[in-house]
Amino acid sequence: MTVRPSLIQAERVDWASLRCGCGETGAHIPETFTNLLDASTPEEMAKASLDGHVHIQSLLFEVAVPVTSMIMAALVEETSEAVHFRLLDELISCIGGESHWTEVEAGTPELEIDCQIAAREGIWALYQEYATGRASMARMILDEVDADRDRFEYFDAKLIDRVRKRAKRP
Repeated sequence: MTVRPSLIQAERVDWASLRCGCGETGAHIPETFTNLLDASTPEEMAKASLDGHVHIQSLLFEVAVPVTSMIMAALVEETSEAVHFRLLDELISCIGGESHWTEVEAGTPELEIDCQIAAREGIWALYQEYATGRASMARMILDEVDADRDRFEYFDAKLIDRVRKRAKRP
């Protein structure tokens, strides 16, 4: 059996104490996340959607922060390409959203900032994503979360130059 860092990360969280977008606690999130990682068909991916739980449209719920940490851990795991893209898409939702009004009233008005901090903890996984075939999504995420602007601009210039050189090859 393969060890999944994302699920080890999930074990560290008291999910039942967190608010979820579905109106329940976050206790079901680890199972939903596991189902997403294991999804092999579009139907399975749809059933394992984090939409409506972590976020509704661009509005975030308390579970978004630990889910961001799980996503960052899952980016280094073996998953299908479709699942990998879904993870990046979910990460974009977490770092680019804003707290749902119920979260603001509950005292968590800047969940997106906490998600960005959680994503920053795996910054090199994001740079690896940028250097591989998922450059546009990873670049968007890095532009939002990398607080070291000099590093981002340096890597951005190097990676864009590399892509341009590849495109010119016959």
